[in-house]
Amino acid sequence: IKNFYYFYKFSKSILFFVILFCLLNFQKSLSFLSFFEIATPNIISITIYLLIIRFSISPSNMILFLLGLVHDIMSGDNLGITSIFLLLIKFVSESLFLDRVVKKSDEWISFTIIFLLCFVTVLLLNIAINFSIPQFGPIFFHIGITLILFPIINISIIFLSFVTKLIKS
Repeated sequence: IKNFYYFYKFSKSILFFVILFCLLNFQKSLSFLSFFEIATPNIISITIYLLIIRFSISPSNMILFLLGLVHDIMSGDNLGITSIFLLLIKFVSESLFLDRVVKKSDEWISFTIIFLLCFVTVLLLNIAINFSIPQFGPIFFHIGITLILFPIINISIIFLSFVTKLIKS
C-alpha cells in the first residue's frame, strides 16, 4: 500500500510540474503577439498565488526550483533567477504576513503587495548580477499587465466554480 501511495505522490508531482511548465512556456510564447512584444504578463505568479490562497494547494519547493532552472536554461536567463522568484512567491504567499494582509484587505491588494515585493527583490538581484539598470518602460508594462490580468483570472475562476456548483446541484 505504501508503494501505491508513493507512486500517487510522484505522479501528482510530475503532473503538477508538467502543467506549470506548460503554463510558463505559454507565458513566454505570449511575447510573439504584437501587444505583448514589450513584456508578457506573469501568469505563473498569479497561478501559484491562487493555488495557495484559493485552493490551499502548496506546490513543492523542489518542483518550483526545477521548473525555474529548466526555464532559465531554455530561455538563456541568469541561472536561478526564475527559481528564486517562484520560491519567493510561494514563501511570501504562505507567510504569516499574508494572513494579516488578506484579513484586512482584498485579494487583489494582497497579490499586488506580494507580487511587487517579490518582483522588486528579483529585479534588484538581477541589477546586482548584471551591473546594469534595465529600461523601466517594459518593467512597468510587465507589472501593470500582470496586475490587470489578476482580477480577470480570479473572476473567471470564481465564475467557473459557481457554474460547476450549479451543475452539480
